[in-house]
Amino acid sequence: MDKAHCHYHSAQPATWHCTSCPRDYGDCCVPLNADDHELVAVCPLCRSKLNFLGAANSAQPFWLRISSFFLYALQGGPLAFAALLALASVFMPNSKLLWLALFSVATKYLHSVIEASSQALQQAPSLQSAFVGEGFSLFFKQLAVFIIAAATLWLVADFDSPALYWAVSTLIMLVLPASIIRLALEKELAAALSPELIGQVIKAMGWRYLILWGFLFILWQSPSYVTYMLAEGLPRVVLVPIASAIFAYFAVVMCAMMGYVVFQYQGALGYVIADETQQHHFPAAEYQRRKALAEAEIRLKEGQSAQALELLTVALERSPDDLTLNERFHQLLYGLHDRERCLRHLEHYLPLVARRNPALAVTALLNARQLQADFLPVDALLCEQLAGALLSRHKTREGLSLLRNLHQRFPDYPHIPRAYLLAARGFAEGLGQLEPAQQLLGFIRARYPASPLLAEVASLETLINKLTQVKSP
Repeated sequence: MDKAHCHYHSAQPATWHCTSCPRDYGDCCVPLNADDHELVAVCPLCRSKLNFLGAANSAQPFWLRISSFFLYALQGGPLAFAALLALASVFMPNSKLLWLALFSVATKYLHSVIEASSQALQQAPSLQSAFVGEGFSLFFKQLAVFIIAAATLWLVADFDSPALYWAVSTLIMLVLPASIIRLALEKELAAALSPELIGQVIKAMGWRYLILWGFLFILWQSPSYVTYMLAEGLPRVVLVPIASAIFAYFAVVMCAMMGYVVFQYQGALGYVIADETQQHHFPAAEYQRRKALAEAEIRLKEGQSAQALELLTVALERSPDDLTLNERFHQLLYGLHDRERCLRHLEHYLPLVARRNPALAVTALLNARQLQADFLPVDALLCEQLAGALLSRHKTREGLSLLRNLHQRFPDYPHIPRAYLLAARGFAEGLGQLEPAQQLLGFIRARYPASPLLAEVASLETLINKLTQVKSP
């Protein structure tokens, strides 16, 4: 079965579908609001109500979850079920009525495991749930399926054709898991015997149904082999309850696997089931933020840049200091070459991004220089921060341009010595220009004799003097 993916993110499975557009969307494009579970998900493009696809495209293949089925059967409910069968095998009176009741409870419990697993519930049903509610007739319906299968083989045997007998026997064994799945989900004997409904399960899985059948066959045989290995040296009074508990354990494993198959192939089987462990609901503010980012990206990919800008503008009015929203807004304005609006936005964006993400700040500044070659921030501290980020990324000339004549542009800035010491290092280490570095260090000594950075100035001067001597012939 081919899985659908998000129209805008090919690596993401689709969880929503719009019949009007038509488009498939993943959770990446349609976030969920944790504060309003009644909120209807709508198409980011046409605003029509979206159809929920459940986990049809995101469910992990059952053969990759084998270990989880064995762990599933080690929960309290399955272990209590195994203990019940073990105790019954030893202490149950030889009463057909009591054994009939026990088999009814066992059948109801195993079918409830299939049903719970088909909904991707991590918690196995409790043993108490097998004694209450409806569903005890499932035993007789399941027994009827087995009787009909046995009667069919008995009739085929009368034809005295080994080939026909083995063909029918193989066919019955192959379709039996699909029949059990149908009975567990529909609770009707007709569904368990319907070639159409049974075929739907097999068709939904395709050749993978043979993988499921192979695993189930191995699991069905496993209790016999384990019991055989334990048989030697153990008295019957010990062996029988152990064998019963092992059978119960493997039966739960098998049913958990069959149930999960329904969850995995829910789309082809006509079910819509969500995996609660994979769904992410966000608080209202985060939901609004993610929604704006997702819809702006979609609009942009559809060539609707004006609508994308509008969405981000509204979102920024709610969250003016959100770094991701500002970064996306800046990139969009820069990409559209909206010079005036981009430069105006930088007045707010640059101080914000310089504090939180210097790498993005460098990108924003270089973008601004593409729009206005002589662009300079209007804040001295911001110039120093950006210069440091540029120098650390070996963009020395760009960094030094921010510090040029800083004392004249911002005469009241108290950290001129620190900024010019940074510039001196840029000249000396980044460009190998020792004379400008020496001039800056001399300026610091002359104009700021009480600066606590004089020790660092002296250290750098010593280094520059040594380099000067090495360069001298």
